[in-house]
Amino acid sequence: MQSAPAPPGYTHFQLPGDLDIAVNSNKKMKTVLVSVSVIGNLNETVTRMAILPSILRRGTRRHPDLQAISRYLDGLYGASLSSQVFKLGEWHLLRFRLDVVNERFVPGVNGLLGNALEFLSELMRDPLVVEGGFHPQYLEQEKANQRRAIESLLDNKAAYAENRCIEEMCSKEPFHLFELGRVEDIEAIDAKELRELHRRWSRRYPVHAYLAGDVDPAAARDLATSVFAGGAAEREGGYALSGPPSTIRVAAPREVEERMDVNQAKLVLGFRHGVTYSHPSYEALLLMNGILGGYSHSKLFQNVREKESLCYSIHSSLERVKGLLFISSGIAPENYRKAVDIILKNVESMKAGQITDEEIQATILTILNANEMLEDNFGALADVDLAWRLHDRPFDLLEFRRRLTNVQRDEIVAAARLLQHDTTYLLTR
Repeated sequence: MQSAPAPPGYTHFQLPGDLDIAVNSNKKMKTVLVSVSVIGNLNETVTRMAILPSILRRGTRRHPDLQAISRYLDGLYGASLSSQVFKLGEWHLLRFRLDVVNERFVPGVNGLLGNALEFLSELMRDPLVVEGGFHPQYLEQEKANQRRAIESLLDNKAAYAENRCIEEMCSKEPFHLFELGRVEDIEAIDAKELRELHRRWSRRYPVHAYLAGDVDPAAARDLATSVFAGGAAEREGGYALSGPPSTIRVAAPREVEERMDVNQAKLVLGFRHGVTYSHPSYEALLLMNGILGGYSHSKLFQNVREKESLCYSIHSSLERVKGLLFISSGIAPENYRKAVDIILKNVESMKAGQITDEEIQATILTILNANEMLEDNFGALADVDLAWRLHDRPFDLLEFRRRLTNVQRDEIVAAARLLQHDTTYLLTR
């Protein structure tokens, strides 16, 4: 099946084995960006899944250590490799990216992209194995790194507070799990069990591969297919990916307070709204969030920070797959109750329709300006495209801009009225 979104989007080719190849043939690029995401459900495997990219990057069967991998990348004219683990709603994504120079700009060189794709596939599917498991020394080192990465969340008190709000608010839902896993699960990670999880992951979990650069779309598709499909015996597919979560009704808001050695208190208010990429109110929700607290012209910034001087910082942010909104602020501890009251009054003012034309137009322009930057950032464009595609909705930049500029005031108000205050979290001294 093939679909062709309007430029500058990606053209998709859906293949057997839950493999999706997307190509953007952009003549302005002198490199080719390859971004491959493997997607699973966010569940009790979260800690083991999160360590996989790190252990895979330590060595493959043909390139058994970091030095050998570095030499091979240098041989690809300085190709750069990166990996990332993150959650998208209640899905867990492992992403690998390789940026390689286009061979059109290297005289006398052929097959550079093919070699890069082969290497990336090898890195993901053919790791260094010792006695049926991952290299034990590599694993112990990466377990220590993972522990430090999880514990380092405490160093950023704002991020820590937001994560704790999520844990409390969604304690009985998969979304409460941190994308890097749990410290208490790390010690039990076993080299052979992790290798078995990797074997299932590499054969069955859905794979989305994005290629962007000055390439022929059909040739790039065929090349990526031959590399990542891996033959019917290797690429099985069939993993049961969960659907987007349903909206949960809030019985009554709850408050959670924790104490720590901090000078500035961190306040986070969590709301549920249930609007995701596939929802008809998606664009109205973006505008509602921007007017409420997304930008410097927003109500929260102007009223809570500037006029009332109740906080050092404040902003609202959307979780667009789980259907949540968070208002995060740094406050003096003694301002806690007053800050909460005024924040909630601003939310209620949105629900009552107290929105000016100037606020709407300023938010539209801000979103459109940020959206236009996607045209030259093909990694970010791939990320956005994937999020929409996982909701069975093709991403079309031009159509999105048209829908956004046509949103009416009553639609923004209706989106605000979907907000249900669920949890108030305070980290204070």
